Amino acid sequence: MSALDGLQGEIESFRAAGAQIIAVSPDSTEKNEQVRQNLGLEFPILSDSDLVLTKALGIVHEGGGMEGEDIPRPAIFIVRDGTVRWRSLTDNWRVRIRPGPLLAAFEQVSGR
Repeated sequence: MSALDGLQGEIESFRAAGAQIIAVSPDSTEKNEQVRQNLGLEFPILSDSDLVLTKALGIVHEGGGMEGEDIPRPAIFIVRDGTVRWRSLTDNWRVRIRPGPLLAAFEQVSGR
């Protein structure tokens, strides 16, 4: 959960830049809400338990789950005016972009 904590830690910087953070997880709505509350997150965690969004974005890691199930690849997207303007993808769920470089990418994409 450190990636979510990191985003929360910089929430004011993202807000000042005009960014809105929305997390998406394959976990249930109930579990995501529990995580959000436990971590004190000020942004939503949406559920993609059936992997519809994951498949639409082409980020399925086939057999990558602990039980060999399909899971989403870790990914971050910057969407502006309905178009993906930037993305960060990884095959390793332990590797996540830090808030600083993500904020810099957002500012570059938004022309700030």
